[in-house]
Amino acid sequence: MKVLVPVKNLFCWIELIKSWAEEIYFWISSKEWNNTYNYWNSFNWRNIYSNIKSYDEAKILIDFAKEKNVWTFVTVNRPPSLLNDEMIENEIKKIVDLKPDAIIFKDIYIAEIIRKVDKKISLHCSSLNQAINKESILFWINEYNVKRIILPRNLSFIEIIELCEYFPDIEFEIFVKNTWCYNSNWNFCSSLHFEWLKKWISPVCFREKNYKSEDKKLDKWFNDLDNDIHCKICILWKLKNIKNIVSLKIVWREKVLSTIMKDLKFVKRARDKLFNTNTYYEFVEWSMNIYEKEIGNKCSFEKCEYYNYYYKK
Repeated sequence: MKVLVPVKNLFCWIELIKSWAEEIYFWISSKEWNNTYNYWNSFNWRNIYSNIKSYDEAKILIDFAKEKNVWTFVTVNRPPSLLNDEMIENEIKKIVDLKPDAIIFKDIYIAEIIRKVDKKISLHCSSLNQAINKESILFWINEYNVKRIILPRNLSFIEIIELCEYFPDIEFEIFVKNTWCYNSNWNFCSSLHFEWLKKWISPVCFREKNYKSEDKKLDKWFNDLDNDIHCKICILWKLKNIKNIVSLKIVWREKVLSTIMKDLKFVKRARDKLFNTNTYYEFVEWSMNIYEKEIGNKCSFEKCEYYNYYYKK
C-alpha cells in the first residue's frame, strides 16, 4: 500500500516528495485555457489556488518526482462545461507529453479523448465515476483499459473487499484521511455509515444491511457531522490482507502544507505499523496514540463509528 498525497503548487510538491510521499496527484491550471475562456476551473474540481500553475512547472515536478521514484498522477476529474473538442484534445496531448504515471479521469467524454490521443497511457477511474459494483468496473476495464479503480467514499469495507476479490488483477485505491461519504456529493454520511444516520440516509443509501451492529439512538443533530472528519485509519486492519489495495489516498488539497505533511507522516506510520502488529486491538490502540502525537488532536474515538461498533464491543 502506497500513500497518495494531494499537491497544489511547486513548493508543496517538492517538500512533500522530500518528506517521502510515494504517490502524488495534481492538476495543471492551463494559462491558454484561462486566457481563451476566462474560465479557471476547466478540468478539475479544485480552484485555481490549489493547482499547479503551468505545464512548465508540471514538467519540473514530474521530472523531480521520477528521480525520487515517486509516482505522479494528473487529475482530469471534471468535464469542461465550455466544450471545445479541439482545445480539450490539445490539453490532453500536453498532459500525455508530460509522461505522468497515470491520468485520473472522470466522464466517458474525457476517457474517449484520452484514448484517442494515447492508447496505452495508464488510466485511473476517479471516485466521482461511482464505480460501486462489478458491472460498472467491468465497463471501465473493457472499454478503456483502466488499470486502477478509485473507490468512492460511500462504500463499506465489506463491499470494498468483495470488489477487490472479484478483480484480483486490478489495482484499487481507497480514501483514508480527511474523508467522509458524500454519496455522490451528499455530505452527511461517513465512509463507514454512522448507525444514527441511517434514519436520514435510507432514501439514498441502502448499504446498512452490511452491518451487524445494533442501532443506537444518539442524541445528535443531523448537521453535527459538518466538522467531524475522522481519520478512519483503524479500518485498515480489515483490509490488510487485500493485496490489490495498492494506494491509501489523503484528500483535501486546500489544507496548508504543514497539515498535509502531518497527515502524510501519520498515514505512513499507520500503514507500516499495520504490517508489524500482531493483533487488531494493538493496532487500534497504537493508532489512537499516534494520531494525537502526529496530528496534534486526540483521536475522536468517542464519535468514531469504527471504534464504537467494531472495536469497543
